[in-house]
Amino acid sequence: MKLVIAEKPSVAAEIAKVMGAGKRGNGFYSGNEYLVSWCVGHLIETVMPEEYDAKYQKWKMVDLPIIPGTWKYQVSAGVQAQFDVVKMLMEREDVDQIICATDAGREGELIFRLVYNQVGCSKHFKRLWISSMETKAIKDGFAKLKEGSEYDRLYEAALSRLQADWLVGINFSRLFGCMSQKPLNVGRVQTPTVNLIVERQRAIDSFDSRPFYILTAECTDDGTKFNATKRVEEKQESERILEKCAGKPAVVTSMTKAPVKENPSALYDLTTLQREANKMLGLSAQQTLDATQNLYEKKLVTYPRTDSRYLTGDMVDSTKQILQSVLQAPYLHEKTAKEYQLGSASMERLVNDKKVTDHHAIIPTIEAYKASERLPKNEFNILLLIIYKLLTAAYISHEYIKTELLLEIEGEEFKATGRQITENGFKEIQSHLTELLKQAQKEDESKKKKSRKKQEEEKEEEIIPALSEGQLIEEVSLSSKEKTTQPPKPYTEDTLLSAMENAMKTLEDEELRKEVAGAGLGTPATRAGIIERIIKTGFVERKGKNLLPTEKAYEIVEAVPEKVKSAILTAEWEQKLEQIYKGESTSKEFIEGIEIFVSELVGGYKENCVYDENGREIIGECPRCGKNIYEGRLNYYCEGGKECGFTIWKEDKFFISKRKPLTKPMVKRFLEKGRIKAVNLYSEKKDKHYDAFIFMEDTGQYVNFKLHFPKN
Repeated sequence: MKLVIAEKPSVAAEIAKVMGAGKRGNGFYSGNEYLVSWCVGHLIETVMPEEYDAKYQKWKMVDLPIIPGTWKYQVSAGVQAQFDVVKMLMEREDVDQIICATDAGREGELIFRLVYNQVGCSKHFKRLWISSMETKAIKDGFAKLKEGSEYDRLYEAALSRLQADWLVGINFSRLFGCMSQKPLNVGRVQTPTVNLIVERQRAIDSFDSRPFYILTAECTDDGTKFNATKRVEEKQESERILEKCAGKPAVVTSMTKAPVKENPSALYDLTTLQREANKMLGLSAQQTLDATQNLYEKKLVTYPRTDSRYLTGDMVDSTKQILQSVLQAPYLHEKTAKEYQLGSASMERLVNDKKVTDHHAIIPTIEAYKASERLPKNEFNILLLIIYKLLTAAYISHEYIKTELLLEIEGEEFKATGRQITENGFKEIQSHLTELLKQAQKEDESKKKKSRKKQEEEKEEEIIPALSEGQLIEEVSLSSKEKTTQPPKPYTEDTLLSAMENAMKTLEDEELRKEVAGAGLGTPATRAGIIERIIKTGFVERKGKNLLPTEKAYEIVEAVPEKVKSAILTAEWEQKLEQIYKGESTSKEFIEGIEIFVSELVGGYKENCVYDENGREIIGECPRCGKNIYEGRLNYYCEGGKECGFTIWKEDKFFISKRKPLTKPMVKRFLEKGRIKAVNLYSEKKDKHYDAFIFMEDTGQYVNFKLHFPKN
């Protein structure tokens, strides 16, 4: 008997159907010499620190770092029954071969190997590696099974990442949680992601909006009107030019025309699909992943968790057949099938073998045309995006003549640009998708007005008349409009996904930046979960499409060092994990490096901490009586108790009004120096953030705090 282990019940059901294992058992299918079961995602997980030693139940600085000598794993909560089924099947005497059919990637490999090892299985196993759930793809995959050992290094890289995340997450969460006396969830990917959002909000809060002026020369030549503009920064300059140029003719100083060819963008990987779905449909990254995964399991699209936007050379013929097939889909725009020139579609444009690793780009399957509008709304709209992306990515370029006109009025230069479309190409097919989505989603009036305004602007751009250098335009009307510079926009899931994907481009280390080109914060498969996690754990909140940081986000960003909250750590990890996968390094070397990093960072902070004989951290010296200050649940107090009475309350009204959490490092500085320099204080009266010095004043009965603004 051959035992097939899939990742999810739905995938197992499809494999069982294709391989003739039609009899349903308790947690598995059987038939035709096959047993097919599943893992329900992660069946096995790392244990928490208290499973290594009961003393770790309480978070104490003195116990850090926590580094397991031998790693322990356990069955995840709620899935013991399914694990028992898989264990029973693996141990059956008539099972002589196991087939790993979990998702074809690093995480899927880890899911299977952890179960295999937890069972203590030593039976020979092979690997099914497919990118589509179509019947033909499954059959072809089983006909070309690979030796499980070929993926040993992929598993080693995955396990190394799991263990390293545990070391960093457990130790740093406890370290900074103990320091702030609050539960803080620190993660290698989620903390830098939170930092991105905090930094963007700080840029918005500190943005100094300034006015500028757009001067518009409305020109008329032979009955045709067009606009040329000039930007100036000062109102006086704007008024001067208006007065100087009013009623004066314009002279054409140059007019250039150049043909422009715009190629369609590449196919979707998961991140670009999530970004576009957020922008066009308002879906979260997780909603998009869920919908695409469902479409994959329904055999309507290929494997979604991919980071490639290209196909391989051997897919040219099959992709052309898919194009022909989806053009027959009755749910496409009525114009699409009529206007699409299949003979002009270039399959070669979709191909780049060097940019395909584990999986190719997301495309519809040949079965996609059979889908209907009875699909759940999100799935149907995502399927439309994927189909139209294939149609446009292979299609004719969009071409136009770009016109640039320079005018001079009394020595002042004005500029006009426009375009004349000569070949609409892929943008015509793209417009069919836009119309379909508009029909499916009721637009609010503001969107309609914005769309109409944009169309009017584009229409005006296209009607610049043919003019010659030196030509005089007599009919000119001048006006000026004040505008203001705008702050950066808050992150949406679309723009945050882009920032996560391109985080490595901000690295200062040029060599490291080159080596990790293509890596980002998280992977296409995990970014949606990371965004959902930082929202669920209270670091970020959604307001419409915007993602905004909470006070908890500011706390963690201020608490952790730069290396933990930047992309550097992930960059170094991805570099080393890739080396493990390629056999250029070992998991042992990698984990030893992580252990050293964690130990040194924890040690550095502990050097600045002093403990009494009972292991309690001494925060500082009491300014009244000289005894030790300790941290309590609600306050920082003197060990002298009522006899001294010195207390700093964590929920002090002063800090609440400034929206500034009072942290342990701040209290230490107050006790040492009597003052701190604070950033990002909030003024409710002015509704803005600012920086200032805060002084601690002890009256002998109460502890007060006062602001001081340094002179510039």
